[in-house]
This record gives sequence, structure tokens and C-alpha cells, in this order.
Amino acid sequence: MTKKAFSLALTLWIVAMMSLVSVLYLGHAKKIVQKTIKLNEKLQLTFDSESTIELLKFYISTGYIGGDKIINNEFKNVFPSFPSSLFIDGRQEVFDNRTIILQDTAGLININDKEALSNYLFLDNVINEDKRIIEDSITDWLDLDGVMSLNGAENSFYHGRKYLYGARNESYFTSLEEVFLLRGMKKYTLLEKEKLYPSLIISNTIIRNLLTMKPLILGKVYGFTQNEIEQLVEAKKESSDYFLNLFYKFNFQNKNGERDGVFPSHILRMTVISDFDMVYKSITLLISFRANKERVFEVLEYYD
Repeated sequence: MTKKAFSLALTLWIVAMMSLVSVLYLGHAKKIVQKTIKLNEKLQLTFDSESTIELLKFYISTGYIGGDKIINNEFKNVFPSFPSSLFIDGRQEVFDNRTIILQDTAGLININDKEALSNYLFLDNVINEDKRIIEDSITDWLDLDGVMSLNGAENSFYHGRKYLYGARNESYFTSLEEVFLLRGMKKYTLLEKEKLYPSLIISNTIIRNLLTMKPLILGKVYGFTQNEIEQLVEAKKESSDYFLNLFYKFNFQNKNGERDGVFPSHILRMTVISDFDMVYKSITLLISFRANKERVFEVLEYYD
């Protein structure tokens, strides 16, 4: 009986071990299958996002860009389910399982626009430096001489702080990061910089599209009160003309018809986000639709 009991116990122990191994193997196999499914979903979403970007390139290059939207009535003949117009003021628009965000760069802060940049930074609660320091520092960073402006900074200032200032005196900014090397900008933390980057852009043409500026940017650049911003938001919902009339009423002392208007830059920051079952894929690019003899559009930046 003792031998039989021992044999039975050993057999049961082996069966239990094999069952445990089987459970562990099945659990591991299940995880592999789930990861494979998620990977396939990710690949499909990548394909969806890239396909939508190619669709948008054709849509925009064959449509009309004006004010705060793109209009392409003829596109319905090719793709009936696609909208006949898309906004370019940064709002989200949904198409199938994709979210499309188009932002006209004339509605962002051009870092070569001294006044807009200094107003935007100075009025931020993070920094209390005199905006004249930022304005003069921008001037000194971009000019070709070594003469320091009243509130600016030249080589001696940047040498003392061991900044990489090799791109100075080029009459233009070469990157957004250069802005945060300026005198008066040292208080910004990495997190605060990353928060500001989406609102900044580099462009050689200084124009402001009032219709594609977000209320926060509009308010900071032109120094509007919260009450004035709220009135402008409501006015825009009613009509573009009503919005512009109210804007010029609030800003009549600083009216600049050559700079402030409703003309898009034809350079768009385009983001396409595809999502399905808690998996998503986002692609962002900066693309110019300023057509010339060589090309209809040009991708300036691409972030995958």
C-alpha cells in the first residue's frame, strides 16, 4: 500500500506540475497573441494616419485656403464622405476613426515677430521680466553688429553664461530653442518651455491671421482683457465680419492693416491622430502649400 500510495502521489504531483506548466505556457501565449493583435492595430493605425495625410495633401493643394478654413467642393467627386471644408484654426475635426487638426502658422507666434513674441512671453504668469529686455535682446541677437541695445545683450553677456550662441548675428532665428537663450528668458523651466513650444513658429513673413489665432494667443499679443476676449469669441461664432469689427474697435490705437488681417500663411501645422481600442497613432508635420514652378507643396518638418 505504501508503494502504491507513493506512486499515486508522484503521479499526481507530475500531473500538477504539467498542468501548471501548461497554464503558464497558455498565459504566455495569450500575452504574445494580445501583443501581436495590438501591434497589428498599431500598424493599421499608422497606415490610416499616413493615408489621411496623403489625402489631405491632395485635398489642400487642390482646394482654396482663405480666412480660417480650406474649401474644396470638387473633392466630393473623388471622396464623397470627406468634408467639403476644414478649419485651419487648430480645432479638432473627426473623420472615421481619425482626428484631424490643421493650424495656420499665421495664427501662431512667429518668433521673428518681436512685438508678438515679447507680448506673449511678458504677459505669461511664469515670467515677470520687463518686456523691453526681451525686445532689445531679440534685436541684439539678430543684428549684425556688436553694439548692445539699452536693455539688450551682446557677446559679453552670453560668454559669461556659457551659452552656445554661435547662431547669433544671422538676422534670423535658426530654431525655437534659441529664444530661450535670450536675456530675460532664463527663468523658464524645461516643462514651461515645452508648454510654450506648440504656440511658436519660425517664419520669414510676419503676418498675423486674426481668424486662426486661439483666444489665449490673441489676448496676449494684443493685450485684451478677459472680458474682451470672451466678446471676441462670441463675435466669431456669429460672423467673421462682426469679429473683425469688434477686434478693430478694441485695438483701434494699434491698428496695422498690413500686418493684422485674415490672410493665411499657406503653411500649415498638420496633425492626424488615429485611434482604436485604446491604441493610437499620431503624426504631425509642418507643410507649405506655397506653390511654385518646382512643387505644389513642401514638407518642412515631420514628427512621427
